[in-house]
Amino acid sequence: TQALQVMADHIGKQIDALTVERAKLTAVLNQMTDGVLIVDSEGRVQLLNPAAKRLFQIGESEGAGRSVVEVLRYHQLVDLWRQTNQGKHQSIMLEIGPQHLFLQVVGIPLKTSLPGNTMILFQDLTQLRRLETVRRDFISNVSHELRTPLASLKALAETLQEGALDDPPAARRFILRMETEIDNLTQLVNELLELSRIESGKVPLSFHRIQPCDLLSPAYERMNLQADRAGLDLSMDCQLELPAVFADPNRITQVLINLIHNAIKFTPPGGSIRISARKDGDFIVFSVSDTGVGIARKDLGRIFERFYKADRARAGGGTGLGLSIARHMIESHGGYIWAESEEGVGSTLYFSIPIA
Repeated sequence: TQALQVMADHIGKQIDALTVERAKLTAVLNQMTDGVLIVDSEGRVQLLNPAAKRLFQIGESEGAGRSVVEVLRYHQLVDLWRQTNQGKHQSIMLEIGPQHLFLQVVGIPLKTSLPGNTMILFQDLTQLRRLETVRRDFISNVSHELRTPLASLKALAETLQEGALDDPPAARRFILRMETEIDNLTQLVNELLELSRIESGKVPLSFHRIQPCDLLSPAYERMNLQADRAGLDLSMDCQLELPAVFADPNRITQVLINLIHNAIKFTPPGGSIRISARKDGDFIVFSVSDTGVGIARKDLGRIFERFYKADRARAGGGTGLGLSIARHMIESHGGYIWAESEEGVGSTLYFSIPIA
């Protein structure tokens, strides 16, 4: 009896230890961001962690016991399992699903721990790939935006050195063009610095309780003359009884001026621009509408990206950073910015700010 009691205590301790280890393993598998799949030699799934279920959109109670072909559904992954099942380590990278998930998949034969079984690991690199794409596009765009004014400055300087200095009217004309290119470079650098500060959260914002009409008026007054020179009718529509918002007036004025400036740039003479504010639920929605050339449907979702320029905008000036700065500024106010447009009819850019 005493020996049996000792043996029972010993087995109990082993069971407790195994339970603790199992709980640790379960916690690790459940919290992993990488997907884990274990398949037996017959191609039946033995284990599927939550991350793998999310990747392949499998229900909580499904997966285990099903065929690996049913679960994975992509022939590249099934081929990887077959080769791994033959005792070879395998690794591939592929893009799957309507969300265009970019995965690194590793197949490992479990020769000693679980003979005949294979483990497949899925690492989601989608975000890293997107960041790499953004970085590559950023470098390419900055290089392009810097190259144009620098090439122009070099050509103008060479022309001056080759004899244009002896012709005072031509020299003055070239110097004025050089000043314009320098201004373009300065604007690009300033907007890059501004965008960097905004994205890092280092831009100080001074929030005040302010009426929507008091946000529209400064932008309207500053841009009215410019619109008039371009042969456009700029109007403002704002009801004085609208509830106040918490906002940094200077920053919102900067956003409105940017939107009005874009509207002026892409609206032919004789057109009109209308700025307005209205209440929509818990937000005040500001809008800048024009009767300009409009924005193509394929460009609507991307115009707020850094350096992105719609086809019609590429012919004009600008750095392609203004709308990106506006988006970050509105988001820092807890709002949202978007655009609606019809080619040849006009565009409306909206942004919302929560009511105070």
